[in-house]
Amino acid sequence: MPRTVKAAVVNDFKSPPSYQDIEIADPSESQVQIKVLATGLHQLVKSRASGAHYSANITLPLIPGVDGVGELPDGELKYFMTFNPTSTGSFAEYANVAKDDLLPVPRGADPAVVGGLLNPAMSSWLALRNRVELKKGFTVLILGVTGASGQLAVQIARLLGASRIVGAGRNQKALNDLLANGLDAAITLSDDQTENEKAFAQEAANIDVVLDYLYGPVAEIAMRAIISQREVSSHRLDWVQIGSMAGQSISLPANALRAANFYISGSGLGSISMADFRTELTELIKHLASGKLTGSVDPQSLKDVATAWTAKSDGRQVFVL
Repeated sequence: MPRTVKAAVVNDFKSPPSYQDIEIADPSESQVQIKVLATGLHQLVKSRASGAHYSANITLPLIPGVDGVGELPDGELKYFMTFNPTSTGSFAEYANVAKDDLLPVPRGADPAVVGGLLNPAMSSWLALRNRVELKKGFTVLILGVTGASGQLAVQIARLLGASRIVGAGRNQKALNDLLANGLDAAITLSDDQTENEKAFAQEAANIDVVLDYLYGPVAEIAMRAIISQREVSSHRLDWVQIGSMAGQSISLPANALRAANFYISGSGLGSISMADFRTELTELIKHLASGKLTGSVDPQSLKDVATAWTAKSDGRQVFVL
């Protein structure tokens, strides 16, 4: 029998979801119906719910939400994903999820922590584990370090063996906090592009890996500064494009690709196989559950989804059901 559930429902791509009753079908043979305990309000969720994200191919009405932690009928905790087009969204009391998209959650883990932080943590984890070949004691520059994903990237880079971590962002308070908790150097971005370029040349000219959450003009300036000031041009530079908070495109001169040993790749949905994706997330869940990786979460009630959708928060917003 179909189940009527309380859920956040998108009825208009231009408006926040509303909290209402909606019917979900019985799970198919390849699915399981999981009781949702915690699910994060990620930027990806908002982008897909607006119909704008490249991974979105959706019709209305829509239950948003791409992942979470839930409980199976036998009481076992699982992290789940809802990217499969036959799955239902996670912003509901129950979700139909493909059995292949269930990953183990260690006993005693906080569902809100795993459900809220795995998504922002996975961006740098996947980039560093799958998109580059890390050498011992590698160095890294994180563009957009003050966001939730960037702050977790500092911890993840150190966990994976980084010897020096440079972060760039505009939020000076957040940069100061990070300097006391993992960053070796900080670049305060301003509207003065000449000063930004000098800072990148001074702090990041010989960096091994760049994790780029910003793209746009900031990336252009950083590329120009780093490539032109490298002590050894043949020293490999891996630039991993992850987010586009500062712009969707860049102007990349042809000589930038010839003047240095410069590699550009992307890390996101579609850049690695689903088998590798599941393997990597299973490992990452263990680090979040054990407390090796930490971050701030802001628990919310799903009935307040319309307000939470546009509210600012110091932590990752997580709907706890």
